[in-house]
Amino acid sequence: MDITFMQCMLGLLLLLVPCYVFYVFNIPLLTKTLRSFLKMAGSLLVLGVLLYEVVDLDKPFFTLLFSLLIIVWGATLSIVQAKLPLRQLFLPVLAGTFVGVLVAGMYVLLLVMGGANVFESRYMIPVVAMLTGHLIHANSKALHVYYMGLRHHGQLYHYLLANGATHSHALGYLLRRAIQQSALPSLSGMGWVVMGVSPLVMWGMLLGGASVLTAVACQVVLLVAMFTAAVLSVVVTVAVSRRYLLDDYAQLKGTERQDAS
Repeated sequence: MDITFMQCMLGLLLLLVPCYVFYVFNIPLLTKTLRSFLKMAGSLLVLGVLLYEVVDLDKPFFTLLFSLLIIVWGATLSIVQAKLPLRQLFLPVLAGTFVGVLVAGMYVLLLVMGGANVFESRYMIPVVAMLTGHLIHANSKALHVYYMGLRHHGQLYHYLLANGATHSHALGYLLRRAIQQSALPSLSGMGWVVMGVSPLVMWGMLLGGASVLTAVACQVVLLVAMFTAAVLSVVVTVAVSRRYLLDDYAQLKGTERQDAS
């Protein structure tokens, strides 16, 4: 099914309805709505051009490069949404996001989808994009819980070390909380996904010629992959970030300044 330019314009006319409601009831959202729509349209236009070029070329190198750009962008957004220092945590979060997407994505592409066309852009890019998009929300919450816990409960860490606990045990409580926060969006999403995201994904697959059974099966597998990627991502991120959080004396960096203040 193809949509012409005129049909697209007719669809965009729906935007007049909420704009009219905002105008009639004097709700100060008209400017924000138009600004958000233009930002969304511009982002989709750039993304559409890039996707068109990648799909048209259909070369493994460009597919992998575009997938890597998606992962880098997702890791950056995770840190920004968690309101954490980007320079200090970019590499750990990037490593966690990359491992989570790589393990879960390759498992789905190689074992579930057969693996014959694993590097085709029409297969690889949607899987990478869906996993990365899910990790942005899951990782941002988990990272915020973990690093805010380190900042505000540094004394608990030192207390546990003084009583003979290892570094892993001392950080284990915060790690468990972070893993829990990364899993919660996936678990809660499984409850409403039938009425939320799934219809859009399955609709796209049905338009592409897939059977209903195949669309449902792929959606179930992708939900499991998202859940797995979120948990793996947090574990790897925390493991890699320890070298950025602890100094040569196994002390939390910056705690001395915080204690002095």
